[in-house]
Formats: sequence, structure tokens, C-alpha cells
Amino acid sequence: MLHSTYSKNRKPLRKLGFIKILFFVFVFTGVKSLYAYTDKPVLVHINLARQSDTMGFNIAFSMVDFFYKMIQQGKISLWDSPYKQSKIEARSLAEIEKSSGTSFLKSQDVFLHEFWTSTRFKTTFTIIGATFINQGKNGKVSYGYVDFTECWNLMVASQIECNVNGPAELTLTNALYSRNYNFNIVQFGNKNFQKKPSDAIKIRDKAFFSRRKIEGLYPMPISKNIHYVIEPDINEPTEIGNVFFKNIQNYLNVNREVLFNLGADLYYDYKSFKSEITVTRIEVNEIWIKKAGYIDYKVKTVLIFVNNKPLNPLPIDVLLGWEVLYNLKTAEDVLKEKVFKYNIIKLNNAYVTEEDSPKFLKSLEKYSWTQVSRYVKFY
Repeated sequence: MLHSTYSKNRKPLRKLGFIKILFFVFVFTGVKSLYAYTDKPVLVHINLARQSDTMGFNIAFSMVDFFYKMIQQGKISLWDSPYKQSKIEARSLAEIEKSSGTSFLKSQDVFLHEFWTSTRFKTTFTIIGATFINQGKNGKVSYGYVDFTECWNLMVASQIECNVNGPAELTLTNALYSRNYNFNIVQFGNKNFQKKPSDAIKIRDKAFFSRRKIEGLYPMPISKNIHYVIEPDINEPTEIGNVFFKNIQNYLNVNREVLFNLGADLYYDYKSFKSEITVTRIEVNEIWIKKAGYIDYKVKTVLIFVNNKPLNPLPIDVLLGWEVLYNLKTAEDVLKEKVFKYNIIKLNNAYVTEEDSPKFLKSLEKYSWTQVSRYVKFY
């Protein structure tokens, strides 16, 4: 009887297990078809107003600014659509702006045309072009489409503006492939998301914000472009900042030809000017790179003011070529050690007041370099 009971119950158990397997295969296949794909055409939406300062740059603003200038200069073609049936000349673009009461430079929306490939373990993406959209008095206005394959060399050479939270230098192409900006998708193959917008978020997040490796992603460098002014202690002759000023001043007074080759001829006549000059200000431009436990200072140029008039910026190699020492140290040694007092006057593309300089210095020393503005605001 026990054997008989076991036999009767065995078939339903097998059947139930088979149904579970079929259900698993069905679900897995459905998920795979949604999240695993190859060269899927995707339309990515970037809104200018939705970009955060903490990202370091506004990709929508940078693209609009760059492409408008290039179109006006005739260096980049603007097409009617991704099918590229007809070109829109700068004159025609102006007519579109006038008739719609809009401005290309004030475009709020940029749409990137991309191809995505995504598997269980990785995602790759290729950006092939962009469409620029604005809101006019009678609805949406499309200014046209730019094919990136036609102007990639110009994009690679273009440096975009970064705020205090961004890196020292960033090209437009690297910014685009950093994905360090807010974006949504509005078209995925033939699928749009008008009925169910949440699907767009799921697909985007699965591809870019899951555990999948993003191939070709540009890592944002932890760096800053710094301009600062040295504040020498004029009451202390051996203070290194004061020594730096005095030794440069002495060198230029002795080597008048160097002085005038640096641009002093803009203010004085080489033959008649016999007076001694005074170095009244020194500004330094450096790239600061944050590394494990310290900051690496890359000196780019030194700007010397004589009698309150700026000379030409000096590359550090030229200054080192003078072979002038400052308390037995080279100019580069002095600048990198930073034992003198100084004030930051510019960080990336943002000017810094003397009052705020200590806050910025403290933030670079103690805080995250992508959150500099926040630290200064709540300091």
C-alpha cells in the first residue's frame, strides 16, 4: 500500500516540476529579450535644466554652444534629419529661429542617436549623432541633425567648460562618453514609452546602472585647472615668496633683452627706457591632480607683472632656463612646495574672490573634488 500511494503521487510531482521549468524558461527568455540585445538603435534625451552642477559640466549647454559656432562657421553640416536628405545652411537656420521666435543657443533639449549592445555582463554604446529641439510659440521646433562621423575630429579637439566640480580639462567627446550626466531614453528600437514610461527607466538602469561593465566609458579625471597669485611677505627678506619676487626682478633688470622679449615693448621703448623695473605681481597656472594621499602639481605657466603691467605668460621650462635659484631651489621646486602664501583667483572656468579662496583651498585639501561648490556654499 505504501508503494501504491507513492506511485500515485509521483506523476503530479513530475508534472508540477515540468511546469515550473517551462515557466522559468519563459520568464528568462522574456527578460533576456528585453535586456540582452545587439546594436539596438536608441534615442537618448538630455535636458539642459536637469543637469546638476556636481557633475562638473552641462553637456547639453556645451553641445549647443559648440555646434552652433561650428555651423555658423561652415565647419559642420546641419541636416534636416538623420536620413540626411537636405542640408540646413546657416542662413536657413536663422530663418527657422526667426519664424519660430526661438534661438538655437537657447535649446533646452538635445537628443543623442545611439546604438546599444547589452548582455548579462556588459554594455557598450556608440553615439552617432544629435538632434537639437526647442520649444516655440506654436510647439516644438527641430533645428536639425548633426552626424558625428562627419565632425569627430573637431569634437575631439574641442575643450568644454567645466565648473569647480569638474576636471581640469575635458573634450566634448570624452564628456559624452563619460555618461556623467542625466539622461533618459525615449525610443528603444521600435518601442516608445508613451504608455508606460517606467519601462524606459528599467531598460536604461539595467544597461547603465546595474552591475554590468560599461565598455568604452571615459573615467573622469580627478584634476583641477588652478590659477593663483603669490602673496610675498615683503617684511621678511628670506621668506621664499619674497625671494622668488626679488630674484626674478633682479634677473629681468640685468637681462633687458629678455624683459623686452617677454612683452615689455608694449609699454616701454627699448632704447630710451633705462629705469629699474619692479615685479609687482606673479600669477601661476597649474594643473592639480589628486592622487592617493597627496596632490600632484603640474606647473604650466607663470605670469609676471612688472610695474603693474603683465608680460607674456612664461612656460615653466623657459623660467627654469634662466637658471635662477631661490634659496638654493629651482622655480619649479618653489612652486610645487608651496611654502609661500597664495590665493586662488580662478578654478577651472570659475573666478574666485580673495574672500572665498581659503574655502576653496580647504575643500581641495579635505573634501571630494566633485563636491567643491557644495563645501564652499556651506563652509
